[in-house]
Amino acid sequence: MRIGAPKERFAGEARVALTPESAMQLQKLGHACLVEAGAGEGSGISDDAYRTAGVTVVEDAAALVAAS
Repeated sequence: MRIGAPKERFAGEARVALTPESAMQLQKLGHACLVEAGAGEGSGISDDAYRTAGVTVVEDAAALVAAS
C-alpha cells in the first residue's frame, strides 16, 4: 500500500500526519510512504529527514494524490 501525507493547509497548524519515525515503521510492514514537500516544516521536520528515512517527497498535493 502507498501511504501519502499532505501538507497541512490551515494557518497556524503545525501537526503532520507522518513522521520519519512512523514512516520507517510502516515501511517495515511493506508499505511505501510519501509526503508533500514542506509537510513537516511546522513540526520541525525537514524534507531531507523524510528522504533519509526512505520517504518519497513529492512537490505538491496533486503529485501526492497521483502517486499514493
